[in-house]
Amino acid sequence: MNKEKEIDMLKEKLDYYTLVATDEEFDAEEVIKIVKRLEELEPTEAPEKSVDEFLDDFWKYCEERERKEKILEEFRKQK
Repeated sequence: MNKEKEIDMLKEKLDYYTLVATDEEFDAEEVIKIVKRLEELEPTEAPEKSVDEFLDDFWKYCEERERKEKILEEFRKQK
């Protein structure tokens, strides 16, 4: 089996387990094996940022969102 066909087959199986399978049909060990094999065939790149950097970005986003919400709230009160 060529690499692309194997990847497609594994992704189909993973979709089945995550989207279709009932609790009784779900096989966690099989899912782990599929994910590990997919990682061997299609290695994912490590994120360019650390977890702490992602968290900092998230909190900055939250602060900015909160600031905008306050501005909108004040604007609504003026009407």
